[in-house]
Amino acid sequence: DGRSQTRTVYAWLAHTLDVFGRPSKKFYSALAAFATDAAEAEKLEWLTTPEGAIDFKGRVADTVTYADILLEFASARPPITHLVDLIAPIKPRHYSIASSARMHPGSVHLCVVTVHWPTSRGPRAGQCTRFLDALNIGDAVTVSVKPSVMKLPPLDAQPVIMAGLGTGMAPFRAFIEERAMRKLEGVNVGPMTLYFGSRHRAMEYLYGEEFEAYHADGLLTNLRLAFSRDQKDKVYIQHKMRDDAGLLADGLLANDGCFYLCGPTWPASDVKDAMVHAFTSHGGVKPTEASKVIEELKESDRYILEVY
Repeated sequence: DGRSQTRTVYAWLAHTLDVFGRPSKKFYSALAAFATDAAEAEKLEWLTTPEGAIDFKGRVADTVTYADILLEFASARPPITHLVDLIAPIKPRHYSIASSARMHPGSVHLCVVTVHWPTSRGPRAGQCTRFLDALNIGDAVTVSVKPSVMKLPPLDAQPVIMAGLGTGMAPFRAFIEERAMRKLEGVNVGPMTLYFGSRHRAMEYLYGEEFEAYHADGLLTNLRLAFSRDQKDKVYIQHKMRDDAGLLADGLLANDGCFYLCGPTWPASDVKDAMVHAFTSHGGVKPTEASKVIEELKESDRYILEVY
């Protein structure tokens, strides 16, 4: 667009380039051209070949970073003007807002888990979660607020069925708070069902006391908990949903409710199977038509997935 920016080398490395991200084969190949040590140049090129594929995959699995490669192949020293083209920019991290603007005007709440894992080069930490964890109260942070697919249905009386795993609980706390505020304003709000899944109740029951209070108050009509590691047989949210087949069919098919799933990708197919079971066993839907019904719900924004 004809505009230019001036940045210091520190700004490029600390705030713009994904120095602690995982490089592609293209970076290895490009770096080889700058290696003054013949053996290092040869290995960098070898890693991009079919013969070096196993070693390269091992590096990806071990989360070897751009910084690691630059330190390992010390003779390769591309100038900063080349690095800005060779290293990908830091990608934005998207977090669901875990609060209602009506209940908390002027602020947003986030539900973030700090990520740590071991590697052959030492312990690692998630880039953004490490940054957030190191902040002090009052520190300024640059953020942007973007529209979300997670929206309450247009009618306050429509049933809401939510399924969240781990930090995927975040948008549902916002939903519940929003309806709590509307209820305080005298609005008749519809039933809300929450399925929450994590490994251990003692360590990962996020916002548990709040949800228990909303459940006792009647705003949160149904609270279904699945802590997979707290008993011998693993229990997941899809198991709880299968137990509630009648409730799901009634809420979604008979009363125009909306269903939301937020969290990791892996349970999406099992959750769909539980929904198919509900529709066919209690909703009068033929097995051959169940998937079509779910697709129709998706098209009408009544079956919404935010998985990652």
